[in-house]
Amino acid sequence: MQCIGVDISKQELVVFDGRKERVFPNARGLPAFRRFVGQFEKAFIVFEPTSTYSRRLETFCRTKQIPCCQLNPRVVPHLRQVGKGRSKTDSTDAELLYRYGIERGYTETTQLTRDVLVESIQARLAIYRMTQKARVGLQNMREALSHDPEIPTAFLEELVVEIDAMRAKESLQLQQAERLIGDCEDARRSFENLLSVPGIGPITAVTLLMIFRKYPGTNRNRIIALAGLDPVQFQSGTSVHRKSRISKRGHSEVRRRLFEATLSAARCNPGVRSIYRRLKEQGKPDKVARIAAARKLLLIAHAIYKRGEPYEAPIQKEG
Repeated sequence: MQCIGVDISKQELVVFDGRKERVFPNARGLPAFRRFVGQFEKAFIVFEPTSTYSRRLETFCRTKQIPCCQLNPRVVPHLRQVGKGRSKTDSTDAELLYRYGIERGYTETTQLTRDVLVESIQARLAIYRMTQKARVGLQNMREALSHDPEIPTAFLEELVVEIDAMRAKESLQLQQAERLIGDCEDARRSFENLLSVPGIGPITAVTLLMIFRKYPGTNRNRIIALAGLDPVQFQSGTSVHRKSRISKRGHSEVRRRLFEATLSAARCNPGVRSIYRRLKEQGKPDKVARIAAARKLLLIAHAIYKRGEPYEAPIQKEG
């Protein structure tokens, strides 16, 4: 099977097939790249997902049923260091992707599928996130300016109007996401089951539903890694032994929503509350306890999603 490494940019696809480097336009339909791949009886493609710039390649691979290895963008810099500190160019990155594919990429290939609901939810969440960020920025600005006696009250009131308008836009995007989910029976049922988990509100449930549908069939360890909540250790011999931390190599939005949800879940969710209190009683920092609580909440939600049934509180043991 022919391995093809592809480095994607807005205008071009830089391709390396083990023999020669080629450059194709990143144009609608990828006609030139399509003809190139057509010469191989079987091929698999290794690339880094780059948001909208990689959508044409993803669509091509999905429609032609070409297996792909989507490499985490954080991995390539490490591959470059292993390759004796090579310079960063599109051509060298295409070759690095090819080398990775030859060594181990085929074992990590998947057949791309499309979930229109996931794509729609992602778009709504992106607008929600950008609007929320702008609102928080305006709130901080208003708070700072309110301490300046020279700032007119009318100006501060204008900021309040803008802040309220942005908050309304946030609510609208969340409502639109929920409406999309409501139009799909299985998604609606999963969404309601997630909402039944104590500590999980609408925005967290929407975010979790998106990640669960995007990566079906994942196990406990995989879903934790996808959220970037998997532990990372630093140890070398007897002299280097740093504190463990989470990798943060997964979906930052999922991690953020879970971390926020622990404020409520640590009080009202029995499973989350027990692990949070135990770590606090052991003298662990609040951040460590909340990360563990977020991990536990994620596992509970994932189990609820896979089981397809609402949450049921664990039976308390007597005595």
